[in-house]
Formats: sequence, C-alpha cells, structure tokens
Amino acid sequence: AVHDFLLRGPAIVKGDMTDPVVQDFFDVSKTVIVEAKRQDVNGQCTKKDATCKGKEIRDSRYNDMKASMYLLGNAFRINQTKAPDNLPTVQAAKKFFKVMDNMEKRVVKKPSTSDTASQKLYLEALDILDTYLDLVELPPTDSGNYDKEFDTKVGATARIM
Repeated sequence: AVHDFLLRGPAIVKGDMTDPVVQDFFDVSKTVIVEAKRQDVNGQCTKKDATCKGKEIRDSRYNDMKASMYLLGNAFRINQTKAPDNLPTVQAAKKFFKVMDNMEKRVVKKPSTSDTASQKLYLEALDILDTYLDLVELPPTDSGNYDKEFDTKVGATARIM
C-alpha cells in the first residue's frame, strides 16, 4: 500500500490530478482485491443457472490501504482495556485518513491540472505516514524498502516481486 501511495508522488508533485496514475489510486473499480473463484461442491455446480463462478471483489488502492493501516495500527495494543481509537498508532492512521479523504474529494469530484491544495494535502499525508510507519515499527518512506512492488493477491506470500 505504501508503495502504491508513493508511486503517485511524481504525478501529484506536477499538480495534475487528472493523471490516470492519481485517479487510479482512488478508483474503486480498478483494483481486484479478491479474485473470483469457482463455487462448486466437489466439482458439482449446485446453482440453478449452472454458473458456479463467483464474483471478484474490487476496491480502490486507497480503501485497501485504509483497511490495512487501521488493522495494523490496532494490532499494536499493550492490553485489551484500551479502546482502539486511543492507541497512538490508530490515531496516526486516522489523521492520515482525514487528510487523504480531503484529497480524495478534490481529486475525484473536481480534478484539475494545477491543484496546489491537493499537492499540499499529499505532502501533509506523507509526513503523517512517516509518523505512522515509525509507530508500527516499519521503515520510513525514504528508506528504499517501498521502491519494489509487492504481491497483493490474497493468499500470496508477502514477498517482493
């Protein structure tokens, strides 16, 4: 997710929010999160229309990143008595979401070719992301660890491609 977020940087720095690279990050139909699988039982289709192929689940890279960040932030609990929203990791993630949600509104609803406000939001989100990564004990964005693409398929190992 961090890799995908950083890939958008050069296009955002140019200020062109109409660039497909920027738009694809927020497009809920672009990314396949879970691929369609056959839904037969022991090789026998049990549906009336004889189509046992399931539906793939699609979502945006940004929504996938939000879910991942929240779940990872929530995993850094010391005990079960503290509510998730009181954890510093979850607070940092929510701060990131707030900034990126504002950027998403600007980019999706009114994309422009010279959007300095979205550039500022991206830079602010980048700073918050570095804080979050430090809190969850991951390397910072400028470490080079996020330069390579990761396999994002469900069930695939988390290895660098």
